[in-house]
Amino acid sequence: MTEVDLRGQVAIVTGASRGLGRHIATQLARKGVRVAACARTAVEDTGAELCVEMDVARWDSVERGVAAVRERLGKVDILVNNAGVGWYKPFEEWSVAELDLAIDVNLKGTIYMTRAVLPEMQAAGYGQIVNVASDLGRRVIPNMAAYVASKFGVVGFSGSLLREVKGKGVKVMTITPGIIDTFFNGGAEGTKEETWSLRPEFVAKTVVEMLELPRHWVVDEMAIHAMGQDF
Repeated sequence: MTEVDLRGQVAIVTGASRGLGRHIATQLARKGVRVAACARTAVEDTGAELCVEMDVARWDSVERGVAAVRERLGKVDILVNNAGVGWYKPFEEWSVAELDLAIDVNLKGTIYMTRAVLPEMQAAGYGQIVNVASDLGRRVIPNMAAYVASKFGVVGFSGSLLREVKGKGVKVMTITPGIIDTFFNGGAEGTKEETWSLRPEFVAKTVVEMLELPRHWVVDEMAIHAMGQDF
């Protein structure tokens, strides 16, 4: 079996304005993929062919955004659901707005985006979806209850949907990374020690490699951590 040649395929990457999503969009573009970089704010300097302002938590925004991608670039072959939000603090300190946002972006956004592209993937007999969850979709820690709940939901959604659609040529893959050196929880990219955090460019490389696997292989779920992460 040979690797999938991604050149010329159309990919949507959400949360592409910075952090991991930005690196994924950039690396896919370098592979010759026609990338639509999507975020709630403007996206620049990723090499993407199209940048789309989109709020994945709103179905009307998702519908408009995906329609714009389809009109400009054609059928969507790849979807990377990367957009995510969260905070590290006691549950009682999370505002209702923050609770809503975590569930709406992390879980509903993943479901909405998938719902928007899945019919055309199934009709074509080919499509690849990568959902960026978290190691906290498989384990629990204090002070992140709503975030953990949303990522558990992403893992469950992905595994169930894979078994529903893989017979139609569509892959649904999940990556559950540990701590990444990005902007999460108010941090700044490039400030975390490499011994206990993952470099986003290498996590992005892993996502691209998952997409390049032979057509009849699928990564149900991949966990990746820095050796020094202590949970």
